[in-house]
Amino acid sequence: MDKIDITLCKLGICPTYTGYREMCLAIRLTLEDPARLTALVRCIYTPVGQTTGKRWTAVERNLRTVVRRAWEVNPAYLQEIAGRPLERWPGTGEFLAIMWGYLAAQDANATTP
Repeated sequence: MDKIDITLCKLGICPTYTGYREMCLAIRLTLEDPARLTALVRCIYTPVGQTTGKRWTAVERNLRTVVRRAWEVNPAYLQEIAGRPLERWPGTGEFLAIMWGYLAAQDANATTP
């Protein structure tokens, strides 16, 4: 299991959950290039849909469902990795930005001697 899998499982999103694969792919795309967060449909939903054989609208719906589940299952952990209090469950773009910030910081800490 990599850091994405571990973090998602702590949030209540395991591999059997609908949208899990799409979220993993979306997070990986975000980690490759955080500028993709400025054009979610074109730069994240569409490529994930092409990889999974789904329309971008289905990808968007599945990602929203995953984010809502994370909020319902473990809002305290989601706020911990966000580094700030959250008034309500974040939108998909905000969730991806939170995951990007958290995972990128972990990678930076792992490479620092």
